[in-house]
Amino acid sequence: MSESTEALVAMVFDGPEAALPDMLDARERRAACQRELLADARDDESLLCITLSIPGPHKTSPVLEHVFDVLAAQAEAALDGAAVRVRRALGGVSGPELLMLVALPARETKRRVVQVEQTHPLGRLADLDVLGRTGDTLFSVQRTELGLPPRRCLICDGEAKACARSRAHTVYEMQETIAQMIEQGGYI
Repeated sequence: MSESTEALVAMVFDGPEAALPDMLDARERRAACQRELLADARDDESLLCITLSIPGPHKTSPVLEHVFDVLAAQAEAALDGAAVRVRRALGGVSGPELLMLVALPARETKRRVVQVEQTHPLGRLADLDVLGRTGDTLFSVQRTELGLPPRRCLICDGEAKACARSRAHTVYEMQETIAQMIEQGGYI
């Protein structure tokens, strides 16, 4: 590996390290916020939760914050003018997060924003979860419900969840691929 590649990876992931307790706290905080927002949601609203899919302990940095802002703006543009009644930003060492109550049914919200994941040069770094509520029951809309295949691995194009479970690639290999995607896309 070249020194320039190492320097690129170091620049993209130049941020605080998130330990497991940080990630668990962030997950609990996000889930509580999701429940609170969905409890207040109108019948025609869904909840869009935007995060980055970043492996390893470095979940935020100036570069990753910029990438997040670009992808969040793209996701909001994909809503095609649907009203956003509530917007709540979360974050910290676990990475940036944005939750939005959108005036669209959950499946329609997912159908619109999944295009960002599939077509934007950095879309594979976006984690665009859509939740809805039926009575007191919360649900998440999956890509497969829309007839789309599961997310693909950044490195080998296999199924992303299978690669993650088997730890098929090192964190550094994934960070290197992500850094190169960001650089090639002109986002640094």
